[in-house]
Formats: sequence, structure tokens, C-alpha cells
Amino acid sequence: MSLFLVILLFESSFVLGQENLNLKQETIEFDFPKSIFFSGEKLWISLEVSTIGTSTGSQIAYVELLNREGESVALGKFQLDDGKAINFLQIPDNLVSDNYLLRAFTRVSPYLDLDKGLRQSLVTIISPRNPPRIVEKREPIEIDFYSGFELINPKGTSDEFKLELDALKGEFVSASVSVVNPFLEPHENLISSEIYKGLEPRALVPELFGHLVEGYVNPSAVDTTQLYFLSVHGDKSALFTDRPDKNGALFFDTGGIKEWDFIIAQTNGNESLIDFSIVSPSPKTTFSEDFEIPELVFSPEDKSFLEKLLKAGQIESYFLQEFEQKEIPIVTGFVEDQTYFLDDYTRFEDVETVIKEYVPEIGVKTVEKRKEFRVLDKVKNRVFDSNPLMLIDAMPVFDSDKLSKFDPTEFEKLEILTRSFYLNEEAFSGVMSFTSFENDFADYPIPSNGIYLDYPGIAQRVTVFPGLFSQSEEERIPELRTIHYWSETEGDFVQDEISVPLISSDFPMEIRVKIRNENGELETLHQRIETSK
Repeated sequence: MSLFLVILLFESSFVLGQENLNLKQETIEFDFPKSIFFSGEKLWISLEVSTIGTSTGSQIAYVELLNREGESVALGKFQLDDGKAINFLQIPDNLVSDNYLLRAFTRVSPYLDLDKGLRQSLVTIISPRNPPRIVEKREPIEIDFYSGFELINPKGTSDEFKLELDALKGEFVSASVSVVNPFLEPHENLISSEIYKGLEPRALVPELFGHLVEGYVNPSAVDTTQLYFLSVHGDKSALFTDRPDKNGALFFDTGGIKEWDFIIAQTNGNESLIDFSIVSPSPKTTFSEDFEIPELVFSPEDKSFLEKLLKAGQIESYFLQEFEQKEIPIVTGFVEDQTYFLDDYTRFEDVETVIKEYVPEIGVKTVEKRKEFRVLDKVKNRVFDSNPLMLIDAMPVFDSDKLSKFDPTEFEKLEILTRSFYLNEEAFSGVMSFTSFENDFADYPIPSNGIYLDYPGIAQRVTVFPGLFSQSEEERIPELRTIHYWSETEGDFVQDEISVPLISSDFPMEIRVKIRNENGELETLHQRIETSK
């Protein structure tokens, strides 16, 4: 279908408590190959969400960065495949240099088990434009290094090493070799119940099909009969609807459509949205008094390391990853009866003239000095007596007079539904839907009471992992990689032995191996290594 218009048959009565939904506890595991970044870098992360004995029912997982005030500064939405995902969070350019809390969860997992359903660790993010506090002498970071790694050079060259581990009891979960973070002690087992005061309650609605965009209307002003529209826009556009429940909650299930850049919220008839807001899928938390993110500080002796690290980030940005390109089927409730590709006809100066000249399915009528449209109902062989649902790139338009006077030069096509169209309990007198060439509304203004929000959709899947962090074949590029090995991108590794292609590096590196011990708990072992000549 050319128009991605999704009917959401999703009543607010679905917003139930945990006891009614019989939700299963979800356990979150996540891993990332290094802990120090520059703003604008990709923060690679692997996720696994599971319930007892099976993969999770949740289809979406979230990765979030919190600053030291506990405020969200970045949020990534990732599609799970059989409970797993590997992707990256794009670090914003505008962050200040500091240590941040990186955490992972699903929409419901923290509320089913706080410690298992909300996992976090600390990372360092450096911004050249917003440096941290400078001190004369920085206290060195003390890391409890594990001595059971042995670095072997079987060929006697600087091309390849093997990391051999002594016998350890437990299952090896992951391994990585990356630049040492000299500004932060490893914090990879932070316990949620110890660092948060608790969770603010919320309605538990699992994401079994796709991302749910949650809305909220102030209960003192809620009208449970009011229809709300939410249109999502990117390379493609789609429309969703819902009505609020008595508590003001709305849920727009975006289902099959995954990627978009922004959303537009409206009410039927372009009514006021002053009491409407979008609710983040993140759990609302407050740090406990005993928890504080360590402050990031630099000293003059860090200059050389930071210059190399910055150069490494710039070089790594040239290496590209491949992404899934196939079309994702969209559940569509709009089957057009007639399509007009406007370039096939004479171009006129306004929409009214286009309709009058060559669209017999729609008439133009003047009502109280305003232009309105009437669609022919071919099912009942009559003309509807009110405006149809009017759309531009899936965005509802309620001012027919304004639309009639609009210049349609940038409209590619017009699709028409010549019968009644239903969205939830609302019946529309047919549909007239314009699609622009660039999917940008052809510069038609957003309705006066509409709300525009930068709200990206689910991150595009990454499809090629092997060799993601391999050394460039270009000899002129120095060995400034900050990630040399990550088992998540290289396949399984055998017990006690990891073969890693390491060459002389400008950075001290750190081996990090995670194992699951006999008690089922994750342990992280560290060792610093030097391979420079």
C-alpha cells in the first residue's frame, strides 16, 4: 500500500495492572565493549531480555543515559529478535564532559523485578566544547585487575596475540579488549534497589508488537470521548488514534512501522492540547542519598592521552556499518478506491481547482463562506454531507477552507476512499489523502493546536557484525582503535582461550571478560595490557 495509515483498535481498557495481565518477570542483561567515549560517538551495546526458560514477550528494549541529576539525556529504542539485539546509541553532541549512568530495560521489566529488570553501569563521555573541571593533580583510578590472563605471541610478531585464561568455573558470557578508561573505576554491577529510592507507579502495558507511544491528559480536564490523533513521520508516515481512559492515559501502538523522526499529536477538530503530554517509556526514578556519580576531572598530564583519544574517535567515524534495508510490512487499514498521480494531469494553482477539474469522486461546496469537500459514497450511491478525513502525509487536516486554497505543486498524488471510514468508534465521511514528493507536507503548516515533537522511532537494525572493529587495511591510518575485540561481534569463543588480532597500539588496553559463575551471577574480570613497541 502506498499510504501507511494504521488503524489502532486498541482501547484504553487494555491499560491493566500487573495482576490482570499475568506478566512474567523479565531479566535484562547488557554489555558494551568500552566505557570511555567522545560526544557524537556510537555507544555499541548488546541486549538480552529473557523470562524463566524462554525469551521475553517484550519486542522493544531501551537504553538510556542519565546525568548526575538523574535526568535523561539520550534514549535509544531497539527491536528485539528472540529477545536479543545488538545496536548502538548515538551519543548527543551537546553533552557536557562527565560520567553518566547507562541503563537498559523494557517498558515493564523494572516494575516486575527492580534489580533484574533495570540494569546499569557507568560510562565516561568527553565533550571538547564542554570540558570538565581541571585539577593540578588527579587521583589515579585503582582497578582490581585479575591476574589469570596470559598474553601469548605465538608468531613472534606484533600482528596477533592469544589471550589465555586460567581455569575458571562458570560460563563465559562475553569478552572485549578496548582502551583503558583512566578516569573511572569499573561500575558494572550497580544494584538498582541500592541506587534508586524506588519507582513511581504506572500502568503496565507490555510492548508485544511494537513501540507504544504513551500520552497523558490531565485527569481534571479529561474527556474520554475525545479522539486523539498521533501521526509519525520519517521516510514514511503513519496515523494512529486512541481515546483517553478516566485517568487520562492513552496508548498509540505503532505496531509494524519502526523508524520515524518526529511525531505530531492532534485532537479531532483541532481542539486544544494544553493538557496533553507524551510520557517517556523510561521508569521514573530518583537517586538515593547514598548514590552519587563520580565527578570527571582532568589534569594537565592527561593532555596527550585525550588528544589521541579524540583523533581515534574521528578516525573511527569513517568506518561504516551496514543496516537492514528491506521494507517492513505495515498493518494498514486504508485501501484507496482511487489514486491520482498529479503529474499526469494539468497542474493548477490550488487544491480546489484540482478537485473541480479532474476528481469526480469529490465535490467542493461553500458552507457559510467557507470551502468544504464532499466525497461520493459509492456504497450507498450518495454524497456524504460532511468533510472527509483529510490527510497530508498521514497528518490530519481539519481546516478544509485553508486546504482548498493551498498550492498543490509539491503533492505527488491524491488517494481517495469513497465509503465510510472508521477509526476506533469514529466514522469519517470518506478519506482524501495527499502525499508529497518528499514526505514533508509540501510546506503545509502544522495545524494551529497540533504538537510537534522530536521523538525518533525504533533504531534501524544493524545486520553486519563480523569485523566491525577490525583494523583498517589502509596503512596510512595509525593504530588508534579504541575497541580491538568484542565477542558479541565475532561469534562464540572457546573456554579458556580467546584469539585476538592485536597490533602495536597507541593506547594501553584492557581485557574485560564477563562470566556467569556457579550461582548464576555475572562477574567481570579486568586486566591491563600493553602491546606498544
